[in-house]
Amino acid sequence: MLEIWFSLGYILLLAVLLFAFILWRSGGVAASILALVIGIGCWTWWEYARPTWTTGFVSGTEVRRTDPDAQGRTRDAQYVYMRNQADAGVELENDDSWWWFKRNSERVFNDAKTAEDRKTEVTVLWNRWRSQLFSWHPNIIAMGPAGSWPIWSWRTLTFYGLSVVLWFCYFYAFVWLHRRIDRI
Repeated sequence: MLEIWFSLGYILLLAVLLFAFILWRSGGVAASILALVIGIGCWTWWEYARPTWTTGFVSGTEVRRTDPDAQGRTRDAQYVYMRNQADAGVELENDDSWWWFKRNSERVFNDAKTAEDRKTEVTVLWNRWRSQLFSWHPNIIAMGPAGSWPIWSWRTLTFYGLSVVLWFCYFYAFVWLHRRIDRI
């Protein structure tokens, strides 16, 4: 159970909190509060968008009609149900995503149905949160054979490459701001 606390996301959150604390202790109260607010906002977005993967068996697929929105429009939502290697159930949604340049949800759903029929193990790359309260489901980004390492996917490499740049700019900007305020 401890391995979840050593996740990259929690380490990054700890770095943001520690950074704000160091700024506060060195006399930059305004900079530390601003760093904390912006840092937690960036971290929340980062955790939501971060690609994650799991390996397991597809146990079912389903297409559900959504409830009408304010304009009365509905859509068909595709769901993929999995059992991961820890035998925990995972419910994933399969939508096209402009964020991840994913325009192939029909192919991914077909791959899921094929994996379900053949009872083959697959590795699924997904993002977003799961919330029972808001009926949010993680979105499948890609699906491949079991054991494929999705960290080498161009989408994943691009995300983590841009993440390094974002977090470097965040820390650099607040160090610069703190030094600038100290000179004034």
